Amino acid sequence: MSSEQTNATGQLTGIALITFAVLLLSLSDALVKLTGAHYSLGQLILMRSLGAGLLLCLWAWARGRLLGAARPLWVTLRSLCLVAMWFFYYAALPEIPLALAAACFYTAPLWMALLSRVVLGEPLGLRRSVAVVVGALGVFLAVNPAAAMPSPYVVLPLLAAFCYALSGIITWSRCRSEQPVAMAFNLNVALVVAGGGLVAALSMTGAGVEGSFIFGVWPSLGAVDWAVLGLLATFLMIITVSVAGAYRMAPAPVIGLFDNAYLVFAALWGVAFFGQIPSPVEMAGMALILAAAIAAARAPRARVGGSVPTRIAAK
Repeated sequence: MSSEQTNATGQLTGIALITFAVLLLSLSDALVKLTGAHYSLGQLILMRSLGAGLLLCLWAWARGRLLGAARPLWVTLRSLCLVAMWFFYYAALPEIPLALAAACFYTAPLWMALLSRVVLGEPLGLRRSVAVVVGALGVFLAVNPAAAMPSPYVVLPLLAAFCYALSGIITWSRCRSEQPVAMAFNLNVALVVAGGGLVAALSMTGAGVEGSFIFGVWPSLGAVDWAVLGLLATFLMIITVSVAGAYRMAPAPVIGLFDNAYLVFAALWGVAFFGQIPSPVEMAGMALILAAAIAAARAPRARVGGSVPTRIAAK
């Protein structure tokens, strides 16, 4: 098989992995929004990630895989970006519609384009420059400030998008030689530490607020709540392995393009679970964000100084 065929096969595999991952991710986020009143943020992150980490250990043991990273510093930095992403995004879900959160979050390809310029030294180009402007207009319309005072919580999924984009750039430029299961395990360890740290900090300082999703400490859980946590943990294990594998097999902008399937899935779950139908203005904003993300992802990748991300990763 030629190198071109190998690259094409790798990209198709990466596309399939990211599409499946965002389907599960959107369903997982809908379940969090649907059942979030039963948990606290730290509790949810801790228990879900603990379950996913244990499942990963069993899977790796059964297949004889190692969970250690070859470049632990970069893999851990990637994990910290994703930890911030999860916290920002989940903190927003109880406060704003799922479709709006998804629209703000899926400015990530625009952030990837900007970060590729800043971090990897790739020229932004006309297409990506226009995409960034169009995407910003799309966010403005999706928030729809004319209809009501925008919630300050819309900032959280935008921050989550930035963190996600940064993790994608790190994965593509520094972690392509890593095994997906090792990166997934590292991420779940980081999430367990972060979730447990939040619960411990709120408990020890007395800053916990009963009934609050963000500032709650440890609400009592019933059998159904534990079952949902188990399902979320299984989803997370599959998602983390799939996303890590996708970014190893295809360039970040290509994955960012198909990542946008989340917008469609989230809108469907929003209607199905919550009866949240976006207004025409909000739908126009989401369409602009989607178009801008596609334009940013499809823009030709520049070669800077003869260096490409694969060579950067090899250093």
